[in-house]
Amino acid sequence: MASDWGREHERLRQQIIERQQREAAPFEDLSDAAIKARRGLPFMEWCQAYLPHYFSAPFARFHHRMTEAAGEPGMPTFVSAFRGAGKSVLLALARPLYRALTGKVPYFIYGSRVQVLAAQNMDYVRLELEHNPRLLCDYGALSVDGPGEVWTVELPRVRDKGRWSRQSCKFEAFGIGMSPRGRRFGHYRPLEFVGDDLEDAELARNPQREKNLWDWMMDEVMPAMEPEAYVFTVLGTIFGPGCMMERAKELAAKTDATGRALGRRFMQAATDENGHSVWPERFSDAALGRVRAQIGLRNWNRNFALVAEDPDKPFQADWMGEYDPANLDVGSLLKVCFLDPALSESPKGCPRALVAVGAHRQTGDRYVLDAWIARGTPDSMLDKLYEFFERWQPYLMGIESNGGYALLRDLLNVQGSRRGGLPVRYVNQTENKDVRIMALQAPMEQGKWKFPKDAGPGVRALIEQLLNYPDGFVDGPDALASADAMLPGWFAPRGGGTPYRTLQKRTDFACV
Repeated sequence: MASDWGREHERLRQQIIERQQREAAPFEDLSDAAIKARRGLPFMEWCQAYLPHYFSAPFARFHHRMTEAAGEPGMPTFVSAFRGAGKSVLLALARPLYRALTGKVPYFIYGSRVQVLAAQNMDYVRLELEHNPRLLCDYGALSVDGPGEVWTVELPRVRDKGRWSRQSCKFEAFGIGMSPRGRRFGHYRPLEFVGDDLEDAELARNPQREKNLWDWMMDEVMPAMEPEAYVFTVLGTIFGPGCMMERAKELAAKTDATGRALGRRFMQAATDENGHSVWPERFSDAALGRVRAQIGLRNWNRNFALVAEDPDKPFQADWMGEYDPANLDVGSLLKVCFLDPALSESPKGCPRALVAVGAHRQTGDRYVLDAWIARGTPDSMLDKLYEFFERWQPYLMGIESNGGYALLRDLLNVQGSRRGGLPVRYVNQTENKDVRIMALQAPMEQGKWKFPKDAGPGVRALIEQLLNYPDGFVDGPDALASADAMLPGWFAPRGGGTPYRTLQKRTDFACV
């Protein structure tokens, strides 16, 4: 068996076996009651009990949502999560292992770009069945037989209507284009499909190959499975228009005659809408910021932000220049801040957005200095206003006055008597929000907007909202456009043109 694998997979196999022996030693309490209790643990707790060499960090909330999204019978489910989120080990290894050992699935089929990749993904399950000391102690000797591409495991004996019997489970690997139609294991058709490593960047750039992949799943794999009872889980990556996850989005938007969705798509980026890590126990904000700086915005968007590279989107990653904050003379910039207060009380409502922007006095280039995008309390929003003022010393701080800003104005008046006044100007927006935001497009395409290297959570959230526009939340881009509107024009004069002039002092400040 071992000699059938390539050198790299052999190396990984040996590493896993060594970690099993080191980190998954048998439990001390081997009483029947203790074994029964462990085997009956809920899935996530079962993973931590039996697979500690994979699951060392605490699960995040999104892990529970991700496992709940997968597994609905008759619902093709497509899952994409940021690099390092553990989607493959959770859904392509641990979950099939758990469902096989509990006798819930008699026949698994795995799919990848080529059969050997699918077989290697199945082999990670087999390694646990054959070598995991904890599983061997609690579940007894498990007989695994067959080559890497198709094998069976004899499960522990079970008592059924007074008689002891053994259950078997089959695993079979397929590459794109290989048909599983007509496959049987006893009287069972394949019940669960696990697709992983189905795409890469080269395949995603070829529309015909993308179509072949999708047609293979819909025309060959799904019809071969147990009708209505089948479980179909595919793990993927965002590549761009026409990629598998974008096709899954279209499928999930359709319904059958009863109103049930034809598919489901689960997406989990590395950061939340406020730009903070969704799994801080494993990836701190600082660590994610370093990764983004190392791999660049394009790779960050694909692998961590899950933003499709869509050339039809109004804003593109290549347009967003970078600057080193350590080398920027902030004092020479003309600086403003703008706040979209988003006074909605709903936990799912639009986040508040505060941005600080500086304009170069000669070229008019814009530098995004900082951003705060969060569903904070009114008090935290006021604290951020004062924090931005003290740090950046803007000559003007705009606040959108549309909607229920009256409460904010009263709070500012109260704070002003204690903490000092702010150069606030209330702005009643009369222009359509999309028109305001789209005014950023041309200068951004010309490279006139600069964003900081090693950007913090707020700026990362702002960039992701820009790249997703017009989908998702747009409060950050709207605040950015509003800040831009308070700054002078873009370009320095050439030749004998009119000299550059800053804005004149205004009289409609509300200094509170």
